[in-house]
Amino acid sequence: MMDVHRYEDEGKDKQNREQHLKELNRDFNEEMGADFAAGGYAHRARTEQSSDDSPISRPAGYSLGWVALVFAAVSWFVWPVLLGITSAVLGFIAYTQGARRMGAWSMAIGLIAAAVYLVIIPFYYAVT
Repeated sequence: MMDVHRYEDEGKDKQNREQHLKELNRDFNEEMGADFAAGGYAHRARTEQSSDDSPISRPAGYSLGWVALVFAAVSWFVWPVLLGITSAVLGFIAYTQGARRMGAWSMAIGLIAAAVYLVIIPFYYAVT
């Protein structure tokens, strides 16, 4: 009894898939400029890649996350307010682009460096 329902569901899925493809093809308007360009290749050859040959995919903000992390580390030694806030902004952008862990760390380290500088330096001058 269960097998009959499964085959009926597969038939409905196939009909829905075909209907969806027809709707997509109806709305699709292809640009033909590359086919007529002089010296260009109209189609690229597809190569099959195994999962072992594929490059490691990284989030879009991965490089920006490293830059923000370097800014955050340097902000503890040079220009804490400027570099700390800059690393927080860059870290936020990296966070929104997908490099969540690096973005969060750079935001935290940069903001802590700026806050420590703004709190501790006035106390140092008050004591001396």
